[in-house]
Order: sequence, then C-alpha cells, then structure tokens
Amino acid sequence: MQTIHRILFHRGRHCGQKVALITHERRWTYQELLQDVMGWAGYLHSVGLKKGDRIAVLAFNQPDFLHLLFAAGYLGLIAVPLNYRLQPPELAIQLADSGASILFAGEEHWQLAEESVAKLPAPPELKPLSHPSFKPPDPLPPSPASPGDPLLMVYTSGTTGRPKGALLTHQNLLANAINAGWPLGFTDQDRFLTLLPLTHVGGIGLFTLPALFLGATVVMQTRFDPDEALLLMDREGITVVMVVPTILKMLLDSPLWPEADLSSVRLFVNGGDVCPLEWVQKVREKGLPMGGGYGLTETSPTSFMIPLSELVQGTRHPGFIGKPAPLTEARLVDDQGADVPPGQVGEIWLRGPQLFAGYWNLPQETEAAFSKGWFRTGDLAWQDEEGFTFIVGRKKEMIKSGGENIYPAEVEAHLLEHPAVKEVAVIPRKDERWVEVPVAVVAFKEGEGASPEELIRFLTPRLARFKIPKDFHVVPGLPRTSLGKIARGELRERYGG
Repeated sequence: MQTIHRILFHRGRHCGQKVALITHERRWTYQELLQDVMGWAGYLHSVGLKKGDRIAVLAFNQPDFLHLLFAAGYLGLIAVPLNYRLQPPELAIQLADSGASILFAGEEHWQLAEESVAKLPAPPELKPLSHPSFKPPDPLPPSPASPGDPLLMVYTSGTTGRPKGALLTHQNLLANAINAGWPLGFTDQDRFLTLLPLTHVGGIGLFTLPALFLGATVVMQTRFDPDEALLLMDREGITVVMVVPTILKMLLDSPLWPEADLSSVRLFVNGGDVCPLEWVQKVREKGLPMGGGYGLTETSPTSFMIPLSELVQGTRHPGFIGKPAPLTEARLVDDQGADVPPGQVGEIWLRGPQLFAGYWNLPQETEAAFSKGWFRTGDLAWQDEEGFTFIVGRKKEMIKSGGENIYPAEVEAHLLEHPAVKEVAVIPRKDERWVEVPVAVVAFKEGEGASPEELIRFLTPRLARFKIPKDFHVVPGLPRTSLGKIARGELRERYGG
C-alpha cells in the first residue's frame, strides 16, 4: 500500500496535463493540483506542524479542502473534517476531543467557527481556508508518512451516543478505492460528480479520492443543488453519480429531471440509507443503470457493492447493498456469533484492510467494537441464495414486541408502496403488555393523505399483525441528519414514550 500523496505525485508526473478537478471557480490539471497541494504542505510545515498533529476543517466542498487533505497526508498530519450542520457546543466538543492545533474555516462558516472556539479554554488557532500566497520552501523535508498512519479523524454521527473520532489511515482509503472501483469498473476515463459533503467519509471516499487515485476527473459542487447537478451531468459528461436517498429524491423532483439528457451517465450508485425501489425504477425509466453499496465511517466506507453486471438482480428487494467488496470478508451472525443461513436475519460482521484504526483516545470502545477480529457493525441484514445482501435495519433499532422481532425497514418498505406516502419511519413505543410496539411517523405527498384505518387495511395482507404499527403520526417531513438519514433518535424522544 502507498500513501495518498505518493499516488498524487505519480499522477502529476504521468498525466499532469489531464484535468483532475472541476469546480465553479476553475479547472485544475493534475500538475496544478499537485502544485497547490505542495503549497499547502509548505505552509503547514512553516507554522511548525509535525507528524501526528491534528488540523480541523469547517467548510463546504471547496478545492482547498482537498488540497489541505493531501498536504496533511504528505506531512503525516491528521485532518479532522467537521460537520457545518452542528451547533457551536457540539463542534466545541469535537475540537476539544481531537486536540486540533488549527481550525481552517470557509468564509460561509467563519462565524460558526468563532462561536465554537470561543467555548474552549484552550482553543485552536482559527485561520481562513484559502490557499497560502507564498512559494513553499524548496525542497520540503521528506514525507514522514507511512501507509498505516492515520490521515482522517471522522466523527461518527452520534446516533448511538456521543460522537467518537474514527481514525482512518492512508491504507484504509486506498483499500476503499479498490472496494468501490473494482466491482463498478471505474477507469481513468470516468468523470465523477461529487454531491456528498467532504465533511463526511462518504464525500471523500465515494468517490472523490478513488477517482483521483485513478487519474480520472472529479466535478465538485460547493453545495448540493439538484438543478445545477443535473446541468453539470450534461455539460461535463458525467459518467458516475453517487447519491444518498435524500439527494436522489431531490434530483427526481427537480423540474429539470424529465428533460435532462444524462446520456453520458453510465451509473447511479446509492449509499447511506435504504433507497425505495420506486425511486430506483424512476432512474431506470430514463435508461440509467442503478445499483448501490454499504459501509460505515469505520469502514472508510465501502464494504459491500452490487457488481456492475448484476445491478438488476442485486436490487430486487428493499435494502439492497450487493455482495462483499473485493477486499472484504463479511459474515451475518446471530446473537451468539454463529453464522445464519440464507434468508435469516443476522448482524453484519466485517474484516478487511478498509477497517479503521480505532476510536481516538477510546481504547475500551475500540475493543468493544470487535469480536475475535471481526468488526461488529450493529446493522442487520439477510442474504439470498445467490449471495446478494439486503439491510433490514440497525440492531439497536430492532423492535422486540411480545418476543417477536420487528425490523423497521421491512414495515417502512411496505408503507412506501402506498401511493400517498412520501416518507416514513417506524419506531418503538413502550407498552405495558408487549414491552414495545411499532408506531409509524408518516409524511404524505403534497395534496394527498390517508387515514390510519386505510393504512392498516393496506398493510394487513402484506405483514403479520404484530408488525403493523399501532399508531400513525402525521408530520410535514421527517427530521434528518446531515447525511440525509432519518434522525430516529429525535423521533423516539417525541413519539416513543
């Protein structure tokens, strides 16, 4: 395995004049990208940062975000991307926990950065995320980084408790590139549209870094805008589009979708959460292949993917994630850690070079995340006889009612088949008799609706009686995390008492 900056050096030497990155600002060749990276490396070296130091970034997707990441890799630093949707107290916790020396903030988030560091007794130095205007020292000292060194500290979403800093190494990110690119047949001729935020491992690993490792071209929006994204796909000849369900729905709802050409696109890929099959069908109605995969922050993220030749077979059921990626070993196990047969639900356990190096300063939590060398994801899935895998929900989200297991994703998938339902979340509610019962929080399509009795009649021939929600709460829209996942904790607090 290599370090990420060595791969960029190789691309700069061998395809230096090829366009590497396109934003609304300008286009960068690989040689220009490398020059800007080394300018950042020179600056970081000049301010005294050394191997192992942490630098935090708070910004939308912008070129200097990527330049800084590669420069950090050269110097052996650890980059800490921060979620700009968090509040100052939340950001202050992550800054204090990471021990970042400098916080680089984009112009749009300068006030948020100031409010965040003001809450700390020993705040990091606050600097603008703009390329340093000086010539780097020549030569810079040799890079001290090695493939096993951490490059990223990505804080988990916190849906299972206080956020933890997952350490991802150079090796992890290169393994992710193989896991993502091999099943989908990526080449240096592909043109990738980055719609996910670089503040998450999804924006970095799906597929920005894999594309640059290949010598392909990345087109990057500063902030996701569905209309602009569709125009970019046509104008820039995009071939691969990575989405999460929320982004896909916004693309489908755009007034430009019906007339968008998209003839250059050879693949849409879903990740991040369960994608309704109805939306997959709408993509395919335009003649566009669509598949999906699975991963977590701790897996860099790719661990499952539907191979390019099996997109239709792999998306036959809700929760599709495909097959274990090339460098991944995967198991589905029961509560005793024994493998379950095809058709039976089990927890996904993973092993492979894409697995993170551990949680920052949390050895006990790191140890608890593994069992005999296998990473315990907490996600539940089943596998068919052909080896395709389908997510049914998180283990901690599973509802145990009167001794029966209820998987929210299964109930949600059936409710989404109702023509009036726009989105839905099924959560547990405490019950004196059954311990827990399922309840549904439903948002209807504009101008439509359905009574609880109608929804129950709709579900009765489709689901066992104990799986049918006991109450239906109607809301304008479901709360979501910064990656577009349903904020189930918020719903449980409000409706699960």
